[in-house]
Amino acid sequence: MTPQAFQNSWISTDEPLSPISKARLDKFNLLKETFDFLNIVGLPAYCEPNLSFSNDTDDIVYGINKLTDQYDFEDDEPNYDKYIVIGSCRDGDAIAIDTSENDKIVELDHGDLFKSMYFNSSIETLADCLIIYRDFELEVLKDKNESDNFQCYNFTDEQFEQLKSKMYSIDSDAITTEGFWKNELDIMLSAKKEYFSNR
Repeated sequence: MTPQAFQNSWISTDEPLSPISKARLDKFNLLKETFDFLNIVGLPAYCEPNLSFSNDTDDIVYGINKLTDQYDFEDDEPNYDKYIVIGSCRDGDAIAIDTSENDKIVELDHGDLFKSMYFNSSIETLADCLIIYRDFELEVLKDKNESDNFQCYNFTDEQFEQLKSKMYSIDSDAITTEGFWKNELDIMLSAKKEYFSNR
């Protein structure tokens, strides 16, 4: 997904996109496509499923920073210097760009020595998945009570399979490899089954 396509697709939401200034991005060894995407449109400050992304600030927590600037790794610093943190998941795990792997997007498990797990193949496929998930949520909540927790039980099997299929078509590893999206979808399905088994 191009920056312009993402911007056009995101325009109707309550969470504005936050482009990152060239001066800040110049500090990192990013591919041109990643650099341009973050500079032209950026990512939303917050979006479902409970993800937050960096703002255009020097703040060590809320801005875009090297993982090694946020944490002290002492002798292991060279092993973590490749990670540029661009956000966080609901449990506090970092969302980062792995500059050693063509700017692949990864989740870094803060409870397991920042073990790297797959998120998306690039910033562009991350943007695609955010739009796909947003559209899924809107479809599920259509004509339903806003207080309902759609992740627990509201989606149909068909809606869930369409979500998986759309994500697979743009980034198959996101659905088949242990990592953020695969885990998220497994949790959603498990929560739904648990809800119906208790009724």
